[in-house]
Amino acid sequence: MPVYENRHLLRLLLTPQEQARQFVEYCRAHQVITRGLCRIGTTKRGGLRGLIANKEIKKDENVVMLSVRASLHPGTALRDKQFFDLLPLREREIYFLRRPFIENSRLADRSIIRHNQFLLATYMSYLILRNDVNEGSQALKYVNFMPRNEGDFEQLMSNMSGALDSVEVCQVCQSALASFFKVTQAEVRPLLLWSLSMIFSRMAPIDHRWTLRHAFSGTPFVDAFEITGPDDDKNLVKEPIVFLCPVIDMCNHSDHENVALMVPEKTPTAHEPVICLRSLRDIENGEELTMTYGGSPTELKVIWGMQHVL
Repeated sequence: MPVYENRHLLRLLLTPQEQARQFVEYCRAHQVITRGLCRIGTTKRGGLRGLIANKEIKKDENVVMLSVRASLHPGTALRDKQFFDLLPLREREIYFLRRPFIENSRLADRSIIRHNQFLLATYMSYLILRNDVNEGSQALKYVNFMPRNEGDFEQLMSNMSGALDSVEVCQVCQSALASFFKVTQAEVRPLLLWSLSMIFSRMAPIDHRWTLRHAFSGTPFVDAFEITGPDDDKNLVKEPIVFLCPVIDMCNHSDHENVALMVPEKTPTAHEPVICLRSLRDIENGEELTMTYGGSPTELKVIWGMQHVL
């Protein structure tokens, strides 16, 4: 069992049934739509949870559809005033309110963690520490459904630990959370490592301009995704932003994928962007839905925690 499971702040007192009930509530409230085409179940590969086809699915069907507001992303953290205000002003200004934040700048030269990923991980840790599923913290229902004991992230955590121990913004944010919730930094650190592991293992890179404009509305970056020069692609940005998409993030990796993440183009009748999981071929009833995560076998094993899966 991973080390982080032994940390008391990550332990869930909810039963699996209550976790599932709250997650379903979250999906219904935020318009996560499957139309009965798939379910979350135990796969035949190592007993992991994954997405299973509930019926025959034809090629080019949208198996899962969700609104942007159903996802967790850096814009979600920026809009939560209570959370963002607890971070020191200097760090907010330097690390989270300047353009490199949305250009995927790294915490340090050799760090695999990006500034926007770290802010999202800090926000997820904040939700866990706050432990309140009232109207203002519905996202905790989603976070609580993320597994505490799947995957082997020890090597990934080892790679990330250096940044948490040495990069100033990491130290300051850990201290801010510890002070606000009256816990120790040693208790906060496993939350951040687990949150980062969930981000790296479940992230959906979104590079669609319209989707990003919508996601970052109400933040200082609302206009940051506009076309600024003749070399800019009118639909896509150069650096994708990490999103966590409920249900879609349950899709496991395969080199022979049968679904893929996609964002439909903006149409005159569309009011907001939708993120979809679309079938690439006909899929049989009971077949696992899989996508390719990309990357080399080494990256899959280290970053996605697949040592015992591949």
